[in-house]
Amino acid sequence: MKKTTMIAALLVTAGTTQAQFYEVPMGRIDGISNVGTASGSNFDNVQYFAWTPTGGAVGIGGVTPGNGVGGQGKISNDGRYISGTTFNAAQGYHEMSRYDTTTGTWTGFGLLPTIGAQVDSEVSSGWAISGDGQHVVGLGWTSQGTADAHASQWSEGVGFFSLGTNQVGESSRANGVNNDGSVVAGWQDGSGRQGAVWVNGVEELIVTNTGGVAQEAYEVSGDGRYAVGIGIGSFFGTGNAYRYDIDNDIYEPLPNLATGAQRFMGAAAVNNDGTLIGGGTWGTGPATFGNGFIWEEGVGTMTVSAYLDSKGIAYPTGFSFAFVSSISDDGQWLAGWGGPGGAQSWVVHVPAPSSLALLGLGSVAMIRRRR
Repeated sequence: MKKTTMIAALLVTAGTTQAQFYEVPMGRIDGISNVGTASGSNFDNVQYFAWTPTGGAVGIGGVTPGNGVGGQGKISNDGRYISGTTFNAAQGYHEMSRYDTTTGTWTGFGLLPTIGAQVDSEVSSGWAISGDGQHVVGLGWTSQGTADAHASQWSEGVGFFSLGTNQVGESSRANGVNNDGSVVAGWQDGSGRQGAVWVNGVEELIVTNTGGVAQEAYEVSGDGRYAVGIGIGSFFGTGNAYRYDIDNDIYEPLPNLATGAQRFMGAAAVNNDGTLIGGGTWGTGPATFGNGFIWEEGVGTMTVSAYLDSKGIAYPTGFSFAFVSSISDDGQWLAGWGGPGGAQSWVVHVPAPSSLALLGLGSVAMIRRRR
């Protein structure tokens, strides 16, 4: 069977209605879909991958982050399209791209029209994809200034365009996008990496409740109402991740005491309506050495293990949940990094209560964590 056919077949059968925990030994998951298909980077340290509960991980090519190349392998809600960065051998540069699992091919988007430029080996990079798969966002290098980059977007039927920067000579980047491509979240250089959102192409900087600079925004809810991002404390202080209500201009710090209250606390995952958020908190080094968290509307912040315990989902004793990197749009799939040394990924399926009832699993409390 050809690899393309195999990947497509795996995606069709990816969905499951059972509550379950999965270990993903190779690579770090960046995104997960409503059907349980996940995607990420550093599979064998050379390419992106797609993963399904039934078929495991399959390499799909592309160029993963490192050595001057950026990007993230995020995935559309239906599991068909994946964002990322590829190398254009004919042109000699790396570019923002989209992978189609049904054809097994990458499509590159090249340079920004008119203002695009090559910096080192890269002209653009893909960092996220919309829920409908019709928009890819990230960064495009420009000829305006010295190695300036602009938050950029490719849209089906429109093409590749700059979202701009609101400060001359400073860079910006898009990290996340909502379901229909109308709201983008990321950062704007100038006062450090300040959190920013672009609504229908118009940039807005995020500030805290006291008027201070909010830090980098990592993701945006599917409905486009909320952006989530990182908070960094003072050298001996603690940070708070945040949820920013774009519609009403409200900045909301997320409580951090339940997860250890360390200097860095970043929210990188959010469901469609912003009521379920995930990320991690860490002191020094990368986020893979931290403690993952879940924040739930009306409940608050908790460790990943506490959240899974509350849902009656079993997982290996002592398993380390370092970071929550993605939550599916419907909130039924969670993925992140962890395990020994944070060197692998994990996936959890939390079916809706009605699905559990249909399976005769209404009393999920009977499922106990392994001890």
